[in-house]
Amino acid sequence: MLLEHQLTVVTGGSSGIGFATAERFVAEGARVVISGRHAEKLQRAAQKLGENALPIVADAARPDDMQRLYKTAVDHFHCDVNVVVANAGISRQTPVRETSLEQFSEVMAVNVGGVYSTVREALPFLCRPASIVLVASLAANQGTKNFSAYCASKAAVVSLAKSFAAELVEFGIRVNSISPGVANTPIFETLDMSEAQLLEWAKVIPMKRPASPAEIASAILFLATDSSRYMTGADLAVDGGMSGISPF
Repeated sequence: MLLEHQLTVVTGGSSGIGFATAERFVAEGARVVISGRHAEKLQRAAQKLGENALPIVADAARPDDMQRLYKTAVDHFHCDVNVVVANAGISRQTPVRETSLEQFSEVMAVNVGGVYSTVREALPFLCRPASIVLVASLAANQGTKNFSAYCASKAAVVSLAKSFAAELVEFGIRVNSISPGVANTPIFETLDMSEAQLLEWAKVIPMKRPASPAEIASAILFLATDSSRYMTGADLAVDGGMSGISPF
């Protein structure tokens, strides 16, 4: 198994890509800590994952929460952390003519500040070597109508991965990002998008369908393990061809 006895932390781990990643990691032998802001959702997810999963309520954008998370994880499993997956994030429609600075800042605080805190507070608890994976988005490299805050936040995540990688490579810590395209996850429910609308989006994908969370999780597993040991500072596109194939 690729992650046997390794301790991994997945933020935003109660649903969608985060839960699929935790599920795949457990199947590969990992001990997994999942975090999020909603205790009931975390408990349900942990029950599905089994005895090798530990749920911890924590807001990724709060450094104190993340310090407590890592300390609790290390004390519980009696080992340092091998892998961190910074997945927690939110999406909001933010049309520029209607969005306040406070609303813009909320998205940036969670999607950028949360990633920064997740990585910064992990450092005293990491093994050497270790792998950190930041979950960005195809939106990092595309302008999307009414989603300026989300797109900007994910572009910042890709940039953070490169800068973190430059700083941490000498300590044996690899940092990469992953940019999923359209994926069938609960985040679309927060945007009031129907399954029909999601399928409409899928028409512009060269592979003609959205990704499943499990497919994104497989790519995260690759970046987390020695299979990618010569990669750091990279952004891996898992988008059905959207970033690389012209629609014309």
